[in-house]
Amino acid sequence: MSNLKNAVAMFTFSSKLWFNTSSKAISKKDGYVSLYLQVYIGKKGHSEIDEFRINLRWPPDKIDKDASELKPRFPKDPDVNDFNLIIMGERSKHSEIAKIYRLSDKKLDLESFKRELKLFDYRKSLVTYMDRRRKELVKKKEIAEQTYKNIGTTIKAIKRYQEFVRFDELDSKWMDGFKSWLINKNYAAGTVWSRIKDIKHYLRLANDEKTIHVDPTAYEYPNPEPQNITIFCNRDEIKRLMMLNDPSYLTKTEHVVLRAFLFTCFTSLRISDVYVAGNGMMITKNMLTFTAQKNRSKKPKRIHIPLIPIAKTLIDESLKSFFDLPSTQEYNRTLKDLAFKAGINKKLTSHVGRHTFGYLYMTSVGNLYGLKEILGHTKIETTERYAHIDDEYQMEQAMLMQKGFEGVSKGRLRSYETV
Repeated sequence: MSNLKNAVAMFTFSSKLWFNTSSKAISKKDGYVSLYLQVYIGKKGHSEIDEFRINLRWPPDKIDKDASELKPRFPKDPDVNDFNLIIMGERSKHSEIAKIYRLSDKKLDLESFKRELKLFDYRKSLVTYMDRRRKELVKKKEIAEQTYKNIGTTIKAIKRYQEFVRFDELDSKWMDGFKSWLINKNYAAGTVWSRIKDIKHYLRLANDEKTIHVDPTAYEYPNPEPQNITIFCNRDEIKRLMMLNDPSYLTKTEHVVLRAFLFTCFTSLRISDVYVAGNGMMITKNMLTFTAQKNRSKKPKRIHIPLIPIAKTLIDESLKSFFDLPSTQEYNRTLKDLAFKAGINKKLTSHVGRHTFGYLYMTSVGNLYGLKEILGHTKIETTERYAHIDDEYQMEQAMLMQKGFEGVSKGRLRSYETV
């Protein structure tokens, strides 16, 4: 009880109906004024006051400021009760924010109140909170544009599963259900892991808000990263794709996507860097130097990549942008079409190009630390996934020994007895 008394003593709060009494505020057309709620936050030796518009209008002589309610404009006014309910509901929001701060023994100021008011209608819904929060973060440049889009994809998945899920419904059982739904919808293991990771991150952000509570079993939900098989194109498959590189045979979209994909195979660029690749990057005779898009706002990393001649043939250095690419979703859809046309029985995605570079480098050069520098990895452990990627190449080479032995019939060996 003492904590509550101390908390109450931290600030005083009120919210009441208000309108501008100046003649300029009264509409000449109908004599109405716009309605506001005036919020007062008082602290020792300091107070703050601000008005928040309600998007309602009413005649000023029919407004009771002291009672914070509207009077009927005429007998049996059909709107007065509904308008008063709206005003009461808005004032209840204000009071609930103040109450939560008091019970939490936290100081409330006007800046915090404004932010909590913006979040109020979103604090019950996971989808709406995630959408609003990602917009805040990308505006502040705390997340990259591609991360913003990735979160949007996760939001779409949640909507398909349970669009109006509330925070008070979220626990480990809900996470189990969502994960099972993703698996049943044939999402790849890496995609399932990524969707769960996104949700957990935003649940932690939500739980840090003063007015939102999240069950810990939801944001602490176990989500080990899957050990996926690294998919890449071998030399024969790359040659098949290169043979497709004919604008008279492919659609415009297929042609640009194919060139961009092959460019990643020979340069190791991430898809986020491919989308911004152009003359803004420093191109010397043999090197491509740029700041990676990944973690650009937090930890900018300068990357230096050898630009081999075959990669140069895929771009026009005079253009501002190397590739006029479609959305990432259409990019990946087009890669599937190209794989079919090339007779490649693998699921090609944007990241397969980067894996293919790792395969080519390891089977040609074999220097894991050199590959680490080109890929821009911070830790060698991240690069070690490519250490075994040359297994297929080694098998291809070993199979050369079999040539000349195919078709030899199985027969009996003559036995010789020692005399």
